Amino acid sequence: MSRAWPWLRVLLVLQLLRLLVGALFELVPQEAYYLFYARHPALSYFDHPGAIAWALALPARLRPPPPVLVRLVPFLLAAATLGGMARLARRFVPAAPGRAVLLLATTGAFSVLSVVALPDAPLVAAWTWTLCFLADALLDDRPVAWVPAGLCAGLAFDSKYTAVFLLLGAGLLLLALRRGRRALASPWPWLGLLLTALVTSPVWIWNAGHGWASFLFQTAGRVEHARGLSVWNLLGLLGSQLVLVLPPLLVVWVREAARAVPRMLRGALEPEELFLAVFSLVPAAVLLVASLGAVVKPNWPFPLWIAGALWAARRSGPSLLRWNAGASAVVHALVLVELFAYPVRLGDDTWVGWRALREQTQARLLPGEFAFSADDYKTTAELLLDGRVEAYGRNLLGQPALQFDFVDLDVRALTGRTGLFLDSDPRRFDDAPSGPPPEALLARCGQVLEEPPLLVRRGERIVRRFRAWRCVDYRPP
Repeated sequence: MSRAWPWLRVLLVLQLLRLLVGALFELVPQEAYYLFYARHPALSYFDHPGAIAWALALPARLRPPPPVLVRLVPFLLAAATLGGMARLARRFVPAAPGRAVLLLATTGAFSVLSVVALPDAPLVAAWTWTLCFLADALLDDRPVAWVPAGLCAGLAFDSKYTAVFLLLGAGLLLLALRRGRRALASPWPWLGLLLTALVTSPVWIWNAGHGWASFLFQTAGRVEHARGLSVWNLLGLLGSQLVLVLPPLLVVWVREAARAVPRMLRGALEPEELFLAVFSLVPAAVLLVASLGAVVKPNWPFPLWIAGALWAARRSGPSLLRWNAGASAVVHALVLVELFAYPVRLGDDTWVGWRALREQTQARLLPGEFAFSADDYKTTAELLLDGRVEAYGRNLLGQPALQFDFVDLDVRALTGRTGLFLDSDPRRFDDAPSGPPPEALLARCGQVLEEPPLLVRRGERIVRRFRAWRCVDYRPP
């Protein structure tokens, strides 16, 4: 225990600093959107399964909830992840478990998991504990561990569909390992799989009742929006991981993966190495191939870095942690400057200006008027955050509106009313007039009146701009 205390103290300080940072900046659009989920309880949701909404149920009761209360959810889930990571590190890196845990905990990816309430937080926590129990079952011959492994895998799938890599990895190991093939003849893996099915039943029930909308969106919908082969998507994915995971860890992991592939193809990789390869290299390969045809978001690879950090720590010395921690300090310092001083204006998908937008929108609306927007979910979710603005999404224009299509809204009830339409204008930072309205808006209004844009300022600088038009006599599609 005395040897463990130094790295535990470092870990505690890191996480408390992250909680402090999370308390000091306003909720981002993704968090506002998942709070919208939580305020409309359901078995599952259009974009994602329901775990993040269930976790945010209590803070969602407040309008608006304090950022620290919302960020306490990912903070606690990150603590669960670290507990599982420590257990895995004692198993895979017994000589230096603290080094392995800190290697993960100092990355930018783990900062995102700890600070922002995203579906990745419950996903990675459940993923980590699934690996703990799968290691017990497959490497240590504890067949009863298949039951909690199935439970945790189900919770991971209830968080995000990328948990399917857990089932893929477990299946590959069952076939590749002699102990796994013997286990297939026992009831334990099948009991675990049955429990996974039971735990994920809310997702299946919701999808069955809504035309399999979520599954189609995340599969056929992603393929439909792919734009053919593009090396830029691949480079973007690699660049994001360089920033989030940091070059030292990424380079060591790539080195070990390159060494392992020939041995894995020959069936010569020892069981522990195979375990780590299956749960880091296999999902990485799938995501890299997918990125050639579609955008793979930077957070999608987060779960693979549980096994990835263990693999790198297992095959390297203390210098890796020193180099990664140094790179982490530089990156985090730059991010903190941008987060609070905002020297570089980033456009519409930022954490800046949403409170000011809500206040300005509320002041601009006349009695009986509503607001609406057509930028997927961001503006609408943020406007709904404090409950003072009646706000709607792009379904008022007859366009698909993600989860806003599944909240029993009858747009015909808005017929004849006046709405303020807002359009985020991320590439401009001036006070020029809003200009001609979108064509889609003209078709839905008896009259469209141009409004001055809503401007968010920091000091004298304009940092956000929203064009605005008043839609008089709204006509539903």
